[in-house]
Amino acid sequence: EGASVDHLIAFFAGELRDAGRRVGGVVRLPDDEEPASRDVTLVDLVAGDRWRQSHARPSPAEAAVTRRHILAAIEARADLAIIPRFGAAEITGGGQADTFGTLAAFGLPILTAVRRDDVEAWLRFTGGIGTLLACRLRVVRAWWQETDGRRQKMLARVSGESGNVVPLLPTF
Repeated sequence: EGASVDHLIAFFAGELRDAGRRVGGVVRLPDDEEPASRDVTLVDLVAGDRWRQSHARPSPAEAAVTRRHILAAIEARADLAIIPRFGAAEITGGGQADTFGTLAAFGLPILTAVRRDDVEAWLRFTGGIGTLLACRLRVVRAWWQETDGRRQKMLARVSGESGNVVPLLPTF
């Protein structure tokens, strides 16, 4: 339980997938190289694609590629979407800032990592909506059980009310 946030998120995503749940978005593979690389490896949880991206602030083109991979969670009808980080780029309105809103608009729970120094910016960004979690697997599992339970009840209620209405999914 003392692993890095990247290890924790990747492990949790794998755990959910092994349990038959649909997990979308992107995880960062932990960099175990010494010295640490300037790039990170990202993995699309829907397609399985892997690519390298700047560890520092990604370029707009790199951010756009990552966004497309993350938004594939919508079309895949994922139960959970993962955005690897909320950081400096998102605080200033760049990076994946818009991606958070798009996923939320589709009712997808989102798991991301936020540095302690960025918590105040995160709370401003979300308007205080959401749950701050300790970087502990048991805490993430408990959050997921509660979140998924609420979401399943909501989906059952909406399904019963909508009859034959089928949601239209955009293509990104």
